[in-house]
Amino acid sequence: MMARQFAVDERLFQYFPELIIGVVVVSELDNTVPAPEIAHLWRTVQQELREKWGQHKIQEHPHVIPWRTAFQRLHMSGSRFPSSIEAMGRRVLKGQDLPSINPLVDLYNSLSLRYLVPMGGHALEAVVGDIWLTFSQGGEPFRPLGETQVEVVSAGEVVYKDAQKILTRRWVWRQCDEDKVLPSSREVFIPIDLLGERGRERGEEIITAFSSLSQRYLPCRIQSALLDSAHRVMTFEGKDT
Repeated sequence: MMARQFAVDERLFQYFPELIIGVVVVSELDNTVPAPEIAHLWRTVQQELREKWGQHKIQEHPHVIPWRTAFQRLHMSGSRFPSSIEAMGRRVLKGQDLPSINPLVDLYNSLSLRYLVPMGGHALEAVVGDIWLTFSQGGEPFRPLGETQVEVVSAGEVVYKDAQKILTRRWVWRQCDEDKVLPSSREVFIPIDLLGERGRERGEEIITAFSSLSQRYLPCRIQSALLDSAHRVMTFEGKDT
């Protein structure tokens, strides 16, 4: 095992002093074992959102509004490039039943939708070196999830990246294909992006819920942290690709 790092660019805190980035690193995972309890949770959470917020637009939710505001500050169109949680919530409120993917993806998607907080999963087997939440330098490659054509990212875009490629474009908009979480994935990096009120408290709640549910239904080893302007770097154990 090698020590790897995740770091948040200090410039992001100049834009968003209240920003909290939660991190869960999963290892020793067997994502091939069926977990019907997690699949049931995924269906339940979708129905909960329809019951609680079905009479409103998802972009009006107090946990989604900060992302619209943040994207505006970063000169991105929130309607053209909606945050992942806005896009997911909109589909659910339209009555779509979002499909089960695999146990780990269903678990973090369930918590993402329940708390209306962007969460993603990056299979560390496909991540090269350390991970940064930073601004793109320009010219980095990016292949969107489910697509074959490679895009070239312009400079100045907020991205998750590793030593070779962009992992997520426009902060919490779209993830790359190379590091998607599969049943065969054994190690996964899961960021939890928190803006708005009670960011630290919500982050703690999500990490606690993830740990509890995973230990009951999807045994694995977990490393976690909450990063802020005073603590921008997390070191974790993982295989160095």
